[in-house]
Amino acid sequence: MVPTETDTAACCLCDTDSRVPPLTLWRRETSLHYQELQVGHRCHPPGLPRWLHTEQNPYIAQLIKGMANRRPQIRRLAPSWGLSAVLHALAGPPYEPMANASLAALTKKTLFLVAVASARRRSCLHALSTKQNHIRFEGHGVRMVPDPSFIAKNQTLTFLPGDIFIPEIKTMSSVAEDKRWCPVRALKWYLNKTEKLRQSTSLFIIPRPPYAAASKDTLSRWLVEIIRPFTSGTSRPRAHDVRGVAASTALFAGIPVEDILKAAAWKTPTTFVACYLTDTLHAEAAFGSAVMRGPVGNRSHPSGLPPSGSATRC
Repeated sequence: MVPTETDTAACCLCDTDSRVPPLTLWRRETSLHYQELQVGHRCHPPGLPRWLHTEQNPYIAQLIKGMANRRPQIRRLAPSWGLSAVLHALAGPPYEPMANASLAALTKKTLFLVAVASARRRSCLHALSTKQNHIRFEGHGVRMVPDPSFIAKNQTLTFLPGDIFIPEIKTMSSVAEDKRWCPVRALKWYLNKTEKLRQSTSLFIIPRPPYAAASKDTLSRWLVEIIRPFTSGTSRPRAHDVRGVAASTALFAGIPVEDILKAAAWKTPTTFVACYLTDTLHAEAAFGSAVMRGPVGNRSHPSGLPPSGSATRC
């Protein structure tokens, strides 16, 4: 039961008014996470009661803070799967050679390579379109423009995420075998194989009749199916991890933070550092560095950003 508009004058945090069920009870019944209430509180969607629409409501602010303390979202400091292991798997059967790969395997490989090369959210990947001029193969790569109706999660009047540009691997490596990990090559194969099958302008389609557009959840499931065999420990693989691992790998390869923010469509480095940065190199060398460092003590992080061992929450 949700309090009605006539009950807004009563305090929803206590049982002083028998007409109003405690807000905490309502929250448990609906199984909402505090972030869902917080986002709804700011965005004012029609599905939430009016008493959640007051920006200056101290009771709501106190409640959300309490929920955050009881159910904190803890950042995983080390990646649960290795990017190199996944890429090596994509270089062999059933994904290669591409001429013999099934449409399902080709779809998953193309999706993963585009996701890891762009570090974009699944909503953006879902919005990629085959409409005219939305996919343009340029001299040394491909430029992809999401559907005009797509509104990014962090899009504002002052911040508009740019197009996606992915370079060809041959512009960075002369090794012939490296082409197996080229997103541009995979995309060309995928577009050619689906040209006469697709019934939708969405880039990624279901690899079976009627070849309809793949949903966001389907894209997430495909990404998880690729990384799950390489997940270590008890960690549950998430499609969103691809974004963090890709950006972290770029950072430790020496790519400036500003370039990473632009490519991944982040407004500020705060979100990247607090919620997505996983110290890939530090995780791989944790044992050796701990033994050799010995009495020397802790040193600053090579990127100049907070060390991966910090108790940062997002």
